[in-house]
Amino acid sequence: MQKKPIQLGKGMAALLGNNPMAYADREVAPIEPKKEIQIETQPMMVDVEKIIANKAQPRKIFKEKDLLELSESIKENGVIQPLIVHEKDGMFEIVAGERRFRASKLAGLSKVPVVVKRATKKDILVMSIIENVQRSDLNCVEEALAYFQLMNEFELTQEEVAKKIGKERSTIANFLRILKLPKDVIVSLQKELLSFGHAKILVSLNDDELTKRLANEVITNNLSVRELEDLAKNAKKKIKPTENNNKFIAGQYNQLKNKLEQKTGYHFDVKGKKNGAGEIVIKFSNEAEFNDIFSYLMK
Repeated sequence: MQKKPIQLGKGMAALLGNNPMAYADREVAPIEPKKEIQIETQPMMVDVEKIIANKAQPRKIFKEKDLLELSESIKENGVIQPLIVHEKDGMFEIVAGERRFRASKLAGLSKVPVVVKRATKKDILVMSIIENVQRSDLNCVEEALAYFQLMNEFELTQEEVAKKIGKERSTIANFLRILKLPKDVIVSLQKELLSFGHAKILVSLNDDELTKRLANEVITNNLSVRELEDLAKNAKKKIKPTENNNKFIAGQYNQLKNKLEQKTGYHFDVKGKKNGAGEIVIKFSNEAEFNDIFSYLMK
């Protein structure tokens, strides 16, 4: 059965292309059996020219000021914590520590300490995410994309990702939801002009134009999450019944839909019919997500 990739919102597709993670047209890899990760007993010094960055590294943005500060510290004290690497085609690919690696090069070091790990591709990605998340080095978009990559490339459910990363499943779901925001808003999140708290409120609006307008107000006036929450509530109150009362009813159903998605992390369609009837549809993108939903409903 053809596996369909997890779908992103229009904003993410516009930002990163129709195939943002570059995995959508690959056959989804089966989950590999858990393997013991072997670690070299002692760190060793490796020439920086033999070290390469990991293209799957979740962190995409490295602040120049932070790198310069770290490079000055390295000049004074050296690299205190070794980089985690694995061997690849005669080179050493970084698993964790790219920021230290970049700062070491800025400091003029020719060699840096590394610890070599032998692990599967999935293990390497998980270690990269965990290290960055624990250090709070990722912005919320980078973190969301990292979780998306784990799910899409290795056919993991939200529950499985949550267990590997050590977070609640609802937390993973909330990060994934922000990938549905408009492109401009996602770019602002990447630049850290907006916080994850702002993003969670904006994604609940379900209206691209209103979302972009309120995001701009937050940035322009340096509004807090609480102030944005008040703005969003006032904007929703201004919705009035029109000649086509169905538009107002649809807005109410959208609010219920958003509450369901926030609570469960799954995607819903809520449709109203005559005389108060209607239907709730739960969407899934692949077999793994279906199994995740089924398990959730059977609890």
